[in-house]
Amino acid sequence: MAEELVGEVIPIEVREDFEASNAPTIVEGAPSSQNEEPIPVKVHVIPDGGLQAWATVGGSWLVSMCTFGYINAYGVYQAYYIQTLLPSYSPSAISWIGSLQTCFLFLCGLFAGRLFDAGYFHHMMIIGSVILVGCIFALSAVKVDGYYQVFLAQAVGQGLGLGIVYLPSLAVLGHHFHKRRATAMGLSVSGSSLGGIVFPILINNVFQKRGFEWGVRAMGFWMLGALLLANLLMRAHYHPNHQAMKPPSWLKILRDPPYVVAVAGAWLLGLGLYFIFFYIQVYAETVGISGTIAFYTLAMINGASIIGRTLPNLIADKLGPITVLIPSSTIAGALVFALLGIKNVGGLVVVCLLYGFSSGAYVSLMGPMFASMSEQVSEIGLRMGLAFAFLGFSALIGTPIDGALLGSGPDYDWWKAVLFSGVTMLAGCATLCVAWVLLGKKKGKRWV
Repeated sequence: MAEELVGEVIPIEVREDFEASNAPTIVEGAPSSQNEEPIPVKVHVIPDGGLQAWATVGGSWLVSMCTFGYINAYGVYQAYYIQTLLPSYSPSAISWIGSLQTCFLFLCGLFAGRLFDAGYFHHMMIIGSVILVGCIFALSAVKVDGYYQVFLAQAVGQGLGLGIVYLPSLAVLGHHFHKRRATAMGLSVSGSSLGGIVFPILINNVFQKRGFEWGVRAMGFWMLGALLLANLLMRAHYHPNHQAMKPPSWLKILRDPPYVVAVAGAWLLGLGLYFIFFYIQVYAETVGISGTIAFYTLAMINGASIIGRTLPNLIADKLGPITVLIPSSTIAGALVFALLGIKNVGGLVVVCLLYGFSSGAYVSLMGPMFASMSEQVSEIGLRMGLAFAFLGFSALIGTPIDGALLGSGPDYDWWKAVLFSGVTMLAGCATLCVAWVLLGKKKGKRWV
């Protein structure tokens, strides 16, 4: 335990051998002087299970469904905007709506992580939920070619709401789990896969039967119920003296080589990862696959992603998050090139299922990877938030670059966007390999 002078804030450390419950604990206290008895030690137990812990996983699962699950369905909006609602605007201009929405989900982590560590978990969850639901209903009132209306309601408003609730709902699992943290986070983010299945089907069907207005409203009512239940289920488990603890230094974290290199690798991965999520439905229709089948492409990707966002995390608790993330992401990057070979329904289904499984690890293992690099529990929120903020910029520019490379329809230059996305993803995997080596040397372990 770190030695400090009396009266100063005592850092916390995780102790693995707590005799009473064999659960990780956070210990606070220090001797007041060389000749006096030690100050009584306060023990804060991370339970690694229990009713409250698993209820929080359930609430976090619902938030994941309403955040990343909703974003994973943006391809439906992209196709509808190109073909019907925003016909006067290019695919690149329209893709800025979805990319900025995704960017805000990550970028808000810059302040959400700090506020989370300071104890404002429930405040952020309530405020973010209200903003998100309100802006979804606002989107239902936009007019044809009302680009600025869509941009403000979906890209800015919904993006802020998504960003305020996403990181706290994931980071709070670190309060309840230590040894099984990757498993808990993997179960949580599997909710985004279910959302990615349900939402494209729901939105497509309601768009066809009742129009855009009621399709978006149906989405809003779903979000309202799910987020209300999530707020009731989730509970934070802060250390009793968390507000008195000295916050970690940003500069210290940014001087940590494994962390910085891992952020760079994840950033490159994020540049190419969302290409298929945004454009697979449009691609399927342009190569002659029926619209009925094309509507279900996102549902197929996200269906396979349920397994891809849970099974790797079970392995990651044994081998380490970054160890599992590298091969999964490498497969996903290679599959981007396979897109050019799709000419029929069979090929489309195979690529969608394999890409959904392999890309799922990116979402499910990002949080555990950055959390595992924390030196103390009180900096989990900051490490995740700072990393997510950088990832937001890759999500912001990646798909608009794809749109610019595609050009104007109906004869899109698909090979250009495929080459850009595939190469950046594989470059990200190579960078993560460097981070894996650096982290292994720092921790003195083979599996990290």
